[in-house]
Amino acid sequence: MRSLNFLLIVSLSFLSSNRLLANSHEMPPHTDALSALLQANVTGAVQAADTNEPLVGVTVSVKGKPISTKTDENGQFSIVAKTGDVLVFSMLNFLTQEKPVASASTALQILMDRSSEDLEEVVVVGYGVQKKATLTGSVATVQGDVLQRSPTVSVTNSIAGLMPGVVAMNRSGQPGDDVSALLVRGTNTTGNTQPLVVVDGVQNPAGWERINQSDIESVNILKDASAAIYGAQAANGVILITTKRGKAGKPMINYSLNVGLNQPTRTPKLASSALFAEYVNDLLVQGGQTARYTDDEIEKFRNGSDPNYPNVNWYDEVLKSISSQQIHNLNMRGGSEKVKYSLSGSFSNQNSIFKKGIHNYDSYTIRSNIDAQVTEGLTISGDINAVYGSKISPGTQDAWYWLNALPMVPVYYPNGYPSAGIENGYNPAMMVTDAAGKRTINKNNYNIKAGFNWKIPKVEGLELNGYMVYSDGYTFDKNWRTPWTVYTYDASNDTYTPRSAGAILSPELNIRTDKDNGMFYNLKLSYQKAINDHFFSAFVAGEQSSSKSNFQRSFRRNFLSTAIDEMFAGDPATQESDGMSYNSGRQSVLGRISYNFKEKYLVDVNARLDGSYAFAPGQRFGFFPGVSVAWVASKDLFPESTTINDLKIRASVGQLGNDAISPYQFMAAYNLGLQYGYHFGQTPKSSLGSAPNVTPNPDITWEVATIMNLGADLSFLNRMFDVTIDVFKQSRSNILALRDLEIPAYTSLSLPMENIGEVENKGVEGSIKYNKMNAGDFKFNIGANMGYSKNKVINLSEASNVPDYQKAEGKLVAADLYYDAIGIFRTEDQLNGVAIYPGSKVGDLQYRDVNGNGIIDAGDRVRMDKSNIPQITFGLNANFQYKRLSMFVNFAGQARAWQYYHQNARIAINGLEDLIANRWVPGSMDSKYPRIPTLDTPGEPSGLKSTFWLQDASFVRLKTLEIGYDINPDILSKIKFSSARVFVNGNNLFTLSKIKWYDPEGASDRGVFYPQSKVFNIGLSVGL
Repeated sequence: MRSLNFLLIVSLSFLSSNRLLANSHEMPPHTDALSALLQANVTGAVQAADTNEPLVGVTVSVKGKPISTKTDENGQFSIVAKTGDVLVFSMLNFLTQEKPVASASTALQILMDRSSEDLEEVVVVGYGVQKKATLTGSVATVQGDVLQRSPTVSVTNSIAGLMPGVVAMNRSGQPGDDVSALLVRGTNTTGNTQPLVVVDGVQNPAGWERINQSDIESVNILKDASAAIYGAQAANGVILITTKRGKAGKPMINYSLNVGLNQPTRTPKLASSALFAEYVNDLLVQGGQTARYTDDEIEKFRNGSDPNYPNVNWYDEVLKSISSQQIHNLNMRGGSEKVKYSLSGSFSNQNSIFKKGIHNYDSYTIRSNIDAQVTEGLTISGDINAVYGSKISPGTQDAWYWLNALPMVPVYYPNGYPSAGIENGYNPAMMVTDAAGKRTINKNNYNIKAGFNWKIPKVEGLELNGYMVYSDGYTFDKNWRTPWTVYTYDASNDTYTPRSAGAILSPELNIRTDKDNGMFYNLKLSYQKAINDHFFSAFVAGEQSSSKSNFQRSFRRNFLSTAIDEMFAGDPATQESDGMSYNSGRQSVLGRISYNFKEKYLVDVNARLDGSYAFAPGQRFGFFPGVSVAWVASKDLFPESTTINDLKIRASVGQLGNDAISPYQFMAAYNLGLQYGYHFGQTPKSSLGSAPNVTPNPDITWEVATIMNLGADLSFLNRMFDVTIDVFKQSRSNILALRDLEIPAYTSLSLPMENIGEVENKGVEGSIKYNKMNAGDFKFNIGANMGYSKNKVINLSEASNVPDYQKAEGKLVAADLYYDAIGIFRTEDQLNGVAIYPGSKVGDLQYRDVNGNGIIDAGDRVRMDKSNIPQITFGLNANFQYKRLSMFVNFAGQARAWQYYHQNARIAINGLEDLIANRWVPGSMDSKYPRIPTLDTPGEPSGLKSTFWLQDASFVRLKTLEIGYDINPDILSKIKFSSARVFVNGNNLFTLSKIKWYDPEGASDRGVFYPQSKVFNIGLSVGL
C-alpha cells in the first residue's frame, strides 16, 4: 500500500510539475544547464500554527520566479524549485512567510501565523457581513477558538473579560443555573435589560447558552446604532453568534474531551464552637440572664478533648471537597465545492458539591447544517439544531440558608442518625438528598431552518435570499416534596427521638408543563455594485414571526407513601389545576444602504419598521432608524506613514426599541377565582367569579433608546498595536412605570403602567492589543480592554414631597435607600443629646439625622448612588507560544459595584467568624463591628439597612488559564491522526476582592446562594 501511495504521489507530482512548467514563462537566459538539473519537486504541508489544521488554498510561489501553486484539501503542496530558492507562502488573514529550500528531498512542514486582522477581517453584522476595514459601527468580536480555552459548560461564562462594554455577571454555580446574565454597556432601563441574541439568524433560540464552544465561529456584539436594524428588540444591544459550517475538503473529524473538578470559589467561615459559646454567653448576660457555658466547657470546645463538646464546621461536613463535570464534543465537517456539511454533537454533565446531594445537570446538543449549490447561481441550505437539558435538584427549599447551624450540634450522631439542624428539622445534609424529594426539570428545544440564496442572472450583484425557521420547545417541571426524618438526642437517658422535618406533613406533588412553537420567515433582496472607486450596497427585507404557547399545572398533596410520586396517588380532595395559552407575533420591514469611496469615506444607513403584538391596534408599528459614518483618516493624513498604519474615526446615531414587556396591557384585565363569585345554600358553596383588575392603557408602547457613539480605531508600528476607543450616550424614554409614587396610598387606586420613565446612560470603553512578537520559536500577544458606563434616572414621576436625597431621579437605576451610618456608640454619654433610632444602646450603630427632626426614622434614609451592577468592567488576556507549547491567560474584573449584606447571629443560629470575633462587647472602644443583629430581617438598631453593611464588590479574577501542547504531526501521521492536542485549563482559579465573606459576584444579602465554581480541567482534542 505504501509503495502504491508513493507511486501515486510521484505521478501526481510529475503531472503537477509538468503543468506548472507548461504554464510558466521561459527560463531566464542566464539559467545554465546545471541549474536546470538541480531543480526538483519540493513537497510539504502547511498548517495553522495555533490549531494545526491543514490550510487549503495557500499560495506557494518561488520568490523572483513566475512559478506558483496552491495547497490542496490536505494542506499539501508540490512545486518545482532548487536548493537555494526561497519559497513564499501567502494566504488571506495569515502572515506571509518565506522559507529557503535547503534540500529538495526534504519535505517542508510550514506553520503559518494568523495576521493581526485574522478572522476579524470579516465581521458579522446584522443581516450580513462587512470587511473590518469598512465597518462604521461599534462592534465587539471574539472568535470561537478563544472561547474554547475556557472549560465552562455555558458559553456565557467564557465571555467575561474578552470584550469591552460587555458585562457578564455569574450569580450562581448551581448545575443548570450557572449562566451569566449579560448586559451590553451596563443598565439602560428600569425594565427588561436582556440583549437580543441571534444565532445564525434565529432570534433568541431557547438554550443558546449551552452551545458548545467548539461549534462557535465567532461572537459579535452590536453596541450602537448599528443595532437599529433589529428595531424594537435592539435597545439593550444585540449578540450575534455564528456557528461553524462545512468547508470544501475531505471530511475532518474532531473529538474533544474535557474532564473537570469543581470547587466553590469561596465559602463563608463560620464561628467555631468556642467562639460561638462566648457569644451566646455574652447575649444572655446582656439580656439579664445567666451564662450558658462555663469557661471549662468553652475550653473543651476549643481543644477538642471531649467528644461531647464537638466543634462542627457544617460547610466542611456537608460539602464535598470537589465535584465533577465533563464536556464532550464530536464533529465532522467537509464537503465539495458543490455540497458542504457540518455535523456536531455535544454532551456535558455537572454534579452536586454536596455530599449525597442529588444536584445534577445533563445537557445534550446537536447542530447540523448543509449548504448545496443547486445551479451556478442557486444555493440552498438546511440547519437542524436541538438542545436537551435535564436538571435535578432537591424538592425542598434552598439548603444554603441552613448551613449556619450551631457548631456544637453534629450533622450526624455517632450512630448515623441525622440531627435536627437548626429548626423545623432543617438539616442541610438531608435537605440535599432525595429524602426531601426531587425536582426534575426537563427542557427540549429544537429549531429547523431552511434557506436559499439566488444570484439573479444578468444583473450582477443582485441577489434574493431568505429562510424560514420552525422552532419547538417543551418543558416538564416535576416537583416532588416529601418530609424527611431527623432525630433529637436526650443525653439524660441516651435516647434518640425521630421527628418529621420539612414543614409539610405528607408528600405533595406539583407538575407543570410548558409548550411553545413558532414560525419565522425572512425574505431579503440585496444589491451591490462597484463603479471605479465607489462601492454601493443595499438590501430590503421583510420578516414575520408567530408563536403559540401554553402551560398546564396540576397539584395534589397527602400522598399515602413516598414510594409513588405519581399524581393519581395523591388525595383528590387536595387537587389543584391551572392553565393558560397565549399567542404572539411580529411583522417587520427593514433595510440598509451602504456606500464608501475608496474605502476611505464610509456611510451606513439602517432602518426598520417593526410591528408588535404587545400593543393596541394603531399603536403597533414603530420606525427605528440608524446612521453611522466613518473616515479612514490615515489614507488622507498619513498615506505613506510606516508608523500610523490605520486610523479610522467613527460616529453613529440611531433610535432603537425595547418591547420586552407584559403584553396586552391595552386590554382590561380581570381577576378570576372562587373568592370573586357568589355563595349558595345552607352549606356555602362558592362559584367562579371575576373582578376588574388594573385599568387598561390603550396608549402603551415600547421603550425608545436614542444612542450616540463616537469612536476611533488605530493601528500603528506595522500593525503591532491595535487601539479602539468609543464614547457613547444613550437616552432611554417611554420606560414603563407606575404613577403610584404620585398617588397617596390611602386612595387604594390601582393604576396602569404608563410610558413615563426616562434613563440616561453615558460611558467610555476601549481596548489595546499588542499583536505579535516573534523571537525565534517564542511568540506572544497581549490585549487589555475596559468599559465604563454610568446611568442616571431622569424621570420616574416621583411625588413632589419626596426629599431630594431620597429621590430615585438623578441616581443610578436600582439605587436603594440606606441609613447613613456615622459610627458606633461606645459610651452612654454618646447616646445623650443626639438623634437615635428607637431602642438604640451602647454598641449599636449611630446614624446621621438627615432631616433634622431629632430622631432617626425612615425619613433619614438616603438613596445611595450605588448598586451591585458594575460600572466598570475590564479584562487582560494574552497568548504565549514556544514551539508546540502554548499558554492562554484571561483576567476579568469589575469595579464601582457594591453589595449590601444583612448578617445576623443568635443563640440558635451561628454567624460569620469575622463578625462574631470582631463584634462590639461591653467596654470595647475600637471594635470593627457593632452589636451583631439577631433578627433575620432588618429592624434592630444595628441591623437596619445602612451604609455600614454596604461593601465594595470590586474584584479581579483569573478567569481562564490554559496550557496546551500540540503533538508533532510526524508522530500523528503514523497513527493516521491529522492533529492532536493535550491541555490543562481552569476557570475562576483565584479571586482578589475586598469582600471576604462570600464570592463578590453573589447578589444575596444573606449570602445564601450556590457559590460560583472554580474549575480544574484536563482535556484532549484529536482530529482525523
